[in-house]
Amino acid sequence: MKKKYSIIIAILSSIGLAIAIFILCFFTIPRITYGYDNQTDTYYVDKVYGNAKEYTILDTIDNKPVTKIQSRAFMNQTNLVTLHMGKNISIIERLAFLDCKKLEAIDLTRIEFIGRNAFENCISLKEIDLTAHDISGGSFIGCTSLSRVSLTSTSTIGSYAFYKTDLQEITIPASCTLVGEYAFDSCPNLKKIIVLSEKLQSNAYLKSLKGVVFP
Repeated sequence: MKKKYSIIIAILSSIGLAIAIFILCFFTIPRITYGYDNQTDTYYVDKVYGNAKEYTILDTIDNKPVTKIQSRAFMNQTNLVTLHMGKNISIIERLAFLDCKKLEAIDLTRIEFIGRNAFENCISLKEIDLTAHDISGGSFIGCTSLSRVSLTSTSTIGSYAFYKTDLQEITIPASCTLVGEYAFDSCPNLKKIIVLSEKLQSNAYLKSLKGVVFP
């Protein structure tokens, strides 16, 4: 009887060890998981595991485009330095890269929408080129090394979008119709904001800032 129990205990111990190893590997091996959106017949980045220095997002899965990065997908990936963006990604949802403090390089030139606080506290980002139509509130709040931002085709810039960054000069394109309050506050080195949009000439927040130029 004792031998039988010993065998059972050994089997259970082996199963427990196997489960523990599986769980450890599941959460620590660097990888990206994807989800499928029935409504749009597309895939999206669901979750990222492993806290690696570099990740690559697929362009397609089963011949269907990967178009979106889900909310919080890369949040707290504190070792992430470089992300190779899939060519079909057009949406980055809120908090997607929150506290990715080592992130230095990311291509946002195909992105159309950036959600709230998507890149909050990405303190190693230094420059970005944006073609997003909508830059939500707090998108780059706390990106203290961000010194150069190029905006193209931007329609809206939300409140606190570039709050507490290292911007020195920025041009708001003619396409822009809305700039929220505090979008450029706590930017100690920001000396010049060139506003090309006629629709922003009456914007009370912009008119309250120093260094704003309306050509």
